[in-house]
Amino acid sequence: MKKTICSFIMFILLITAIAASAVPEVSEQLDLIAANADLWKQEVDFGLWGFTVTDLDHNGLLEIISASVQGTGFYTYINAYEVNETGDGFTELQGPSVYRTDSAPDIMVSTVPVYYDKDANRYYYIFDDYIRNGMAEYYQNKRAVSIADGKWEENTLASKATVYSDADHFIMTCTESAGDTITEEQYDDIAQTVYAGLEQGEAEFDWQMTETNEFSSLTTQGIREKLSYKEGIRF
Repeated sequence: MKKTICSFIMFILLITAIAASAVPEVSEQLDLIAANADLWKQEVDFGLWGFTVTDLDHNGLLEIISASVQGTGFYTYINAYEVNETGDGFTELQGPSVYRTDSAPDIMVSTVPVYYDKDANRYYYIFDDYIRNGMAEYYQNKRAVSIADGKWEENTLASKATVYSDADHFIMTCTESAGDTITEEQYDDIAQTVYAGLEQGEAEFDWQMTETNEFSSLTTQGIREKLSYKEGIRF
């Protein structure tokens, strides 16, 4: 009898643990994201900004990412939040309270290369970042973005600087992360070099573009209708 009672109690505890750890349904997460638009939206005085729903770490908890490119230097600004495990709030990945002086990756693109580390169960998304200083200096870098343990991480793989002395003459310098000079071809292929041996694929993003005034006029239901998520990686 005691054995039966103990088994029953263990069964109830197991069911309770499974229920507590269950990932919220996608539709429920999208409802939560729409209801909390004030958290992740961007205020852009001029031009467009965009937003997309992702699951960069493939843990079943969705991220909402909003981004804009502003100023003559083409700086990218990102707000990113992940639905928490209980499905009633968010973990801030990149938000207004995060102070950064550098430009974020140019994330508003439809497809990017992705590398998957099976041993670490980690995905590395390769983005470019492009900024300029005046009309003569142009700076680019290739950056790997990943999410691990609720943290947004960026790793600059290589950088390229192009400085013009006049319209027909310029100096281009490419360097890898340690500072050693590399060729432009090596710069273009740096992700394949750094993540050699990992499974390579392509990630897709569905960006919704809007203006601040247009977005502010939307109801929660209107925002919800613009939110969707689908598996976005092909290997």
